[in-house]
Amino acid sequence: MFYDWALSAEAQNLALQVNAFQVPSNRNAETSENAPDMNMIKLIDYDFQKYGSSAERKRLLQKWDEEVSTLPQ
Repeated sequence: MFYDWALSAEAQNLALQVNAFQVPSNRNAETSENAPDMNMIKLIDYDFQKYGSSAERKRLLQKWDEEVSTLPQ
């Protein structure tokens, strides 16, 4: 019940009353003019299938351990 309420436009509109300028996840909620314009933000094209795999995670952590964590500070 809480999630249903928190994701509702009514609940997300409460952010405007407390000067919270995040972008609401509900498309029917009002957005503050002070909220970031998501169309102006460049995002990376992240490959979740590749970089989310446990094998790739293990490979990257091993590479970090071998090449970066051993550098002098």
